[in-house]
Amino acid sequence: MKPLFYLHLWWMLAEQTYKKSSRFINQCIHTSASLMKVIVRSKWGTKLPAGTAESCIVLGNGPSLKSSLNKHPNVFKSQPLVCVNSFSMSEEFVQLKPNYYVILDYSFWMSDGENVLQTLEAIKTKTSWELHLFVPRMASKSKRFTDLCAANNNIKLTYFNYTVFKGFDSIAHWFYNRNLAMPQSQNVLVASVFLSINMGFKKIMIVGADHTWHQDLFLDENNVLCTKHLHFYEKEEKTTYVPFKKGVHLNETFKVHEIFATWAKAFYGYIALEKYARYKNSKIVNASEVTFIDAFERVKLYN
Repeated sequence: MKPLFYLHLWWMLAEQTYKKSSRFINQCIHTSASLMKVIVRSKWGTKLPAGTAESCIVLGNGPSLKSSLNKHPNVFKSQPLVCVNSFSMSEEFVQLKPNYYVILDYSFWMSDGENVLQTLEAIKTKTSWELHLFVPRMASKSKRFTDLCAANNNIKLTYFNYTVFKGFDSIAHWFYNRNLAMPQSQNVLVASVFLSINMGFKKIMIVGADHTWHQDLFLDENNVLCTKHLHFYEKEEKTTYVPFKKGVHLNETFKVHEIFATWAKAFYGYIALEKYARYKNSKIVNASEVTFIDAFERVKLYN
């Protein structure tokens, strides 16, 4: 039995060594590729507006946000607010007057879809307070956002480098800290929390980050993957299942394994954020009533 035992032990050690070596080599490759992306894509000297308080609240558009807003209205009046995507379509946009607005989806500068145009029109016509609008630098080729700011002087435009950096954490954090790169933001909330950290907020609270997308999936009789999108400002009876397309201009729909792989990237983005927050001596907490994000400490809202 001893020869078999030692053979098994040797095999286990060899396998562990192989896995560690593979991880190290992969990290080297990712780091090298990320460095090249920064050189080619990022603009040095990008400045973000300084945070106006110690803490802020990042508003996700998940269905649970409505409940949080109704139960704890005073919480949202006491701190700077960061909103995302089509928040301007809601009544709460004018009521809460968020300080920061983050847009990441490329459809906002590449598509003429109804939701896109209505969202931008709402930002332009409703904003009567100072609002810092963040969009990726890749959107600077479009006049859509500069025209928006020209039409309303209350809107201050900031372009940020959405250059994904993967690799060794210590090197990634050096570039993150200088606004030259950021974690992969498969979901706009990742970008919003990252920008909040780099604006200097020491405590970032997330609300309305349900991330229950998998519960909205439906596979029809033709094996077409469908989904429904229900945000806090939409009524349940108005939602319908639609084919889950891979892009605004694409007719191809996701396969089941593809969409779960995509969502895995979103959740891993929060793991990367948690590491970066510790590096920056910031704290991220999740106060969403419903959520599948497990990277941050869970807290409850109190008026």
